[in-house]
Amino acid sequence: MVILSGLGATAINVNNAKQENNSIEKIQSTSISFSSSPTFLEKEGYLSISINGANSVSLESEKPALPIYVQTIQLPIGAKNIKVVCTPKGISTIELSKPVMPAQIFALSKAQTAAAQAIVKNEAVYASTEYYPNNWYSYRLGAGRDSNDKPTIFVTIICHVARYSPANNKLDYANGFDIKVTYTAPSLPTNTLDSYDLVIIGPAAFESTIKPLVDHKVSKGVKTLFKSVEDILNEYQGVDEPEQIKYFIKYAYDTWGITYVLLFGGLKSHIRANDKDDRSHGATDWYVPVRYANIVEFDEKGCLSDLYFGDLYDANGNFSSWDSNGDGIYAAWGAGLGVPDDTLDLYPEVYVGRLPVSSKFEARLMVKKIIRYESTGPEQKPWYGTFVGVGGKTFEYYEGKPDGEYLCDLAIENMGNIVDNPVWVYSTNRDTGGLTPIAKDITGAISKGAGYVDFEGHGNPLVWDTIWFDGTYPDDWCGGVTLYHFLKLTNAEKLPVIVVGGCHNALFNVTALGTILDKEGTRYYCYGLPAPVCFSWGFVVKPRGGAIASTGCTGYGIGYEGDPVSLSGELESNFFYQIGQNGSANLGSAHSGAIRKFISEEQVGKTEAFCITNWQLFGDPSLKLGGYSS
Repeated sequence: MVILSGLGATAINVNNAKQENNSIEKIQSTSISFSSSPTFLEKEGYLSISINGANSVSLESEKPALPIYVQTIQLPIGAKNIKVVCTPKGISTIELSKPVMPAQIFALSKAQTAAAQAIVKNEAVYASTEYYPNNWYSYRLGAGRDSNDKPTIFVTIICHVARYSPANNKLDYANGFDIKVTYTAPSLPTNTLDSYDLVIIGPAAFESTIKPLVDHKVSKGVKTLFKSVEDILNEYQGVDEPEQIKYFIKYAYDTWGITYVLLFGGLKSHIRANDKDDRSHGATDWYVPVRYANIVEFDEKGCLSDLYFGDLYDANGNFSSWDSNGDGIYAAWGAGLGVPDDTLDLYPEVYVGRLPVSSKFEARLMVKKIIRYESTGPEQKPWYGTFVGVGGKTFEYYEGKPDGEYLCDLAIENMGNIVDNPVWVYSTNRDTGGLTPIAKDITGAISKGAGYVDFEGHGNPLVWDTIWFDGTYPDDWCGGVTLYHFLKLTNAEKLPVIVVGGCHNALFNVTALGTILDKEGTRYYCYGLPAPVCFSWGFVVKPRGGAIASTGCTGYGIGYEGDPVSLSGELESNFFYQIGQNGSANLGSAHSGAIRKFISEEQVGKTEAFCITNWQLFGDPSLKLGGYSS
């Protein structure tokens, strides 16, 4: 008997096995019970619904936001014939006096205050007598690594605790579910390979520059290999250059058992470059080619995604091409114009990071940064326990705090004992003598040294900013910090890992001329202002200070109105949870672990997939967080 604490649900897990025709069929059974009837909160003529025990909410934009229960079961890699049956129990019906609140999904850079934002609903759904959703449950299969880095199949079951008939004003809800998963276990154990841990992929011209990093990694027990882009393109087949590289990574994973991949190269120029060869890839002007996903959200037709290189297999053991229908348009979802959707797995088998350097000078800089950072441990870094949180009001207040500040507080809480010196650079510090989200205070706090920094607000490739705690969007900006202010960072070798919450802060295909020519901001989102590099990467590539690694969105950062710990904010929170609560010791395991946690706990639709695929990591994924102790 396992009590799911805080969920109001009880689960009974039973494992049975029987052998037929030399194969082993196994069963995992779970029973979920909810302890209460629905409760309702009225807002602007709509009802929001909660049920004690439901652990998530369906967030399909403009459709009814209904409570769901999500459970992920892990199966051994190689499991076959996976079947899921989920039976609702104790179904009751209640008549509603008002319609159910539709899910309101916003891009952070398009946020409005709740009072100014009109509630939009899908008229076709709300005019129908059909129940939404049309089934009591759904499930998805994925393949990746578990929290112990073991290859695993994930079976995520979404129990729709409540179903809604809008035209009839009726809500059906269940007080529990019986879940049964059957599968055929693999007949042989999975081989454990460990020839190499890390593969660094870069242009041949950088090989001698990268060699000291390879030697350093080997000296720390990280078995490392360099492979040039040119050799990969000569030796491996694929539809385009990114696919050729992915097939090499697949070979390295299958043959050598690699865990990490470092893509060591970006655009060949900060001034001018052709960042796209077609809608799905860039190669001609890239040292290491890139994949563009074609998941459409708002006015964005797609985004850069290095997750493509880490997601190697689906749950059936097939190559995860991200072009499941073979039409040449990768990771298509909601692309329109007759383009069918692709089926995406999204769980990474290998942990991928990128250092999008554009010259040997930058390559040498990054090699030196990583070696120096890792050469000492946390006990020799008195600044490592400092956590700088930078936030204000992104959307609205949440649990009595501006939501950006709430997310920073949650990050500090998730980091646990790793943080012994929190520094709050908050909009609520205005007129108190404390630090606020203005350039002087932000650069000053980071210059003193920190192990981690968390920005939660708005952005574009050039700037990060937020709204004052008592202000309204888009009039009351705090001031924030721009790429140009990085010159004032004086933290030398006190290098933090920086998480950036905002839109397009990690759009690493920008160039100075490209952003100047994009006056309308429809491609690079800088509205004619020059950005030779993007905000998140600018921290990392800065000489004499800056950061050792960073994250950010290559597309829109997205949130769900009323819950800052959702979508992009949830990924960012998960990152700190993985380090402080789950014990992730390396950068890539924290980043990919945050994605795994997100997929395992949520119903993944188009919006969720967009958030996952555009969440970029700049840094060495094998980086030992805090460095190696002597």
